[in-house]
Amino acid sequence: MKKNKKKKLVAAACLAMLAAAAGTFAWINSQDQRINRVKSAAIKDGSVSVEETWNPKPIVPGTEATKEVAITNSGNTPVFVRVSYEEVLKHLTEKGAVSTRTTGWKSSATPALTDDIPVEYDGEKYIDAGSGYVDISSKVKDSANADLPSGVKVYGKGSVTKDPVTGDENTTFSYSAFFEYAPDKYQAMETEVGVKTGNTDGAAIESWSFEISKADYLVYKGGYSNVVANWAASSLEGASSEATAANASLLGSAGKKYAVDYDYTVATLGLSALPTATPATEADQIPIADADKKAIQTDKDALGVSGINVEYGTDMVTTATMANDKWAYNKEDGYFYFTSPVVSGATTPHLLKKLVFTNNVGIEFTNATYDLIVKMEAIQATKAALTDTTGWNLNGAEGSETKKITTYLDGQAAS
Repeated sequence: MKKNKKKKLVAAACLAMLAAAAGTFAWINSQDQRINRVKSAAIKDGSVSVEETWNPKPIVPGTEATKEVAITNSGNTPVFVRVSYEEVLKHLTEKGAVSTRTTGWKSSATPALTDDIPVEYDGEKYIDAGSGYVDISSKVKDSANADLPSGVKVYGKGSVTKDPVTGDENTTFSYSAFFEYAPDKYQAMETEVGVKTGNTDGAAIESWSFEISKADYLVYKGGYSNVVANWAASSLEGASSEATAANASLLGSAGKKYAVDYDYTVATLGLSALPTATPATEADQIPIADADKKAIQTDKDALGVSGINVEYGTDMVTTATMANDKWAYNKEDGYFYFTSPVVSGATTPHLLKKLVFTNNVGIEFTNATYDLIVKMEAIQATKAALTDTTGWNLNGAEGSETKKITTYLDGQAAS
C-alpha cells in the first residue's frame, strides 16, 4: 500500500525563468486523501487525483500563464473533494534593492540563505568579438598605479579625431567594467574609469592608459528570505506522509516530484517554525464569481504587493448561493469545496484557469521563486464522512459557512 501510495501520489511542478531577473517560480500539485473509517476499502490510494494543464511563462507584469486544475475520480465510488493551497515564496530580503561593497562576490560550495547575492551582468555582450569593445583591463591602473583586482574586467572603445581647422583633438571613450566571479559569470560594478594618457590622433585604444577612481561591486545584500502560507489544515489521518509539519501536505518535507527537487524543511527555508494554517479571508483573495482574478497570500505578506493572482474557473459560487457541480470557498477553513459528489470516472470543472502576473509585479520580484502547492482531499460521499473526526470533521455552528457547506453536501450524500 505504501509503495502504491508513493507511485500514485500526484504532483506536478514547472519552473520558468524570470525574463529580466533570472528568478523562477514553480507549481507543485499534491493529492492527499483518506477514506471514511467505516468503508475504508471503497477508495483506493491514487484513485482521486489532481489533473492539470500547465503552460509556464516568465513572471512579467501584464502577462499570464495557463494553469488549469480539476479533480478526477478514477475509483469505483462517489467522493466528495476539496482543494486548498500551500505557498512558498523565496524573495530577495531587500526586495530587489541594490547595495555596494568593496570586494567582489565569491561563490561558496554551501552558501547560506542570507549570503549577499551578486547582481548578474551580461559581460559576454562586451567580450564578444563583434561588440566593438576591446579588453583594456591591463591598461587600467588605480591612483597608486596598481593593477586592477583579479577578476575585474574593463572593455572599452574609443577614438580621437582632429579638427582640421584648429588642430584640436577630441576624444570619445566608452567602457564597461564587471567582475568575473566564476567562469563566464559576471557581477555588475559601479566604476569610474577615465583616459589618462596615450589618446592621440591615430593611436589605437589598446595603447592608451586609463585610471580607475571608483570600483564598487553590486550585490543584493542579505541574500534571500522565504515566506510560506498554508491556507488550510490537512485533516485526514495519513494524508501527509511526506510532510513533517502538522496539518500540511508538503510543507516541512523535502524530496523530488516529477524530476523537480524541492526542500521545504524549516532549516532550508530559514524559518524558526512553519506557520499554522491560515485561511485567506480578505475580499481580494476570495472568488465570488466566475473567472474572478484573486490574490494569493505570500506576496502580500512578504512584499506588500499583490503581484501574482489566480484566475478561477467559470463554475464558482458562494456559500450563500450554493448550486450543484460548482466550487465554493469556505473562508472558515481555507478549502474550496466541490458542491456535488464526483462519481466514478467523472472530472470536476476547472477550479483554477490561469496564473496572472499583474501590473503590480515590480522590482520586489527580482530573482523570486514562487511555488503553489495545490493539495486535494477526498472522502467517500457519505454523511458520516463529512462530520466524523476521522473524516472532514465539519461541525460548524448553525449559520456558519461550514454548516452551510455541510448541509448542502449532506443532502446529496449516500446514507
